[in-house]
Amino acid sequence: MCGRFALYSDYPSLARSLRLPLTEGEISPRFNVAPGTWISAVRRSDDSGQLSLDALWCGYRPHWADDKAP
Repeated sequence: MCGRFALYSDYPSLARSLRLPLTEGEISPRFNVAPGTWISAVRRSDDSGQLSLDALWCGYRPHWADDKAP
């Protein structure tokens, strides 16, 4: 897993290029996205092949860590 990444695209550009029905304010550019945060991710939600924008946890939590671990 990478350490950090950036999202430079604004929501209208991203919506057009991925053909997603995004609304203003749903995503915003972030320039230092670190593990242990919630991120917006485009993924296929099921076998139908349609893309969806979902909030996903960026990071890794071992099975032995408690809920307070990042």
